[in-house]
Amino acid sequence: MTYPEPLTLTDGRLLMRLPEDGDVAAITRACQDAELAHWVPVPVPYEESHARLFVAERPARWQAEDGEMTFAVTDAETAELLAMVGLHAHDATMRELGFWTAPWARGRGVMTDAARLACRFGFDVLHLQRIEWQARVGNDASRRVAEKLGFRFEGTCRARLLHRGERVDGWIGGLLPGELT
Repeated sequence: MTYPEPLTLTDGRLLMRLPEDGDVAAITRACQDAELAHWVPVPVPYEESHARLFVAERPARWQAEDGEMTFAVTDAETAELLAMVGLHAHDATMRELGFWTAPWARGRGVMTDAARLACRFGFDVLHLQRIEWQARVGNDASRRVAEKLGFRFEGTCRARLLHRGERVDGWIGGLLPGELT
């Protein structure tokens, strides 16, 4: 399958684009947050070298068959990095939504709006038939975002997710074309 080249998405408030070298410091700072690291399997301790590798790999991962189309979520006016959101490929018609929000951007609806843009891109441009969301049980903030977007909670899966070498229970939800709110 041929995928579109990395592109930008915007709703006027947020600008979403491929992560860049200029994002490394902010990514490093965000991923050192204990709350983020508790829910997202980032390396601990998170170092600048991790962010540099993450940014460097994004263009190739965008085009890979099992790749992830990752967007750096920025403030459209200031260009400040606020979050990351991505669509990870399962197959040609299904992807998994993944995201994290920087501590300084939480509580402002950033992720709900960014994830909505990413899902709309998935359905309208990639012609997906399903987008899945998964989170470690207890990640209520992630679940609230998914529910606001129209994801249907489909259950709790025992030992579903691998988090730093340990199997943990996970929630799963699905979103089909026409269900995005």
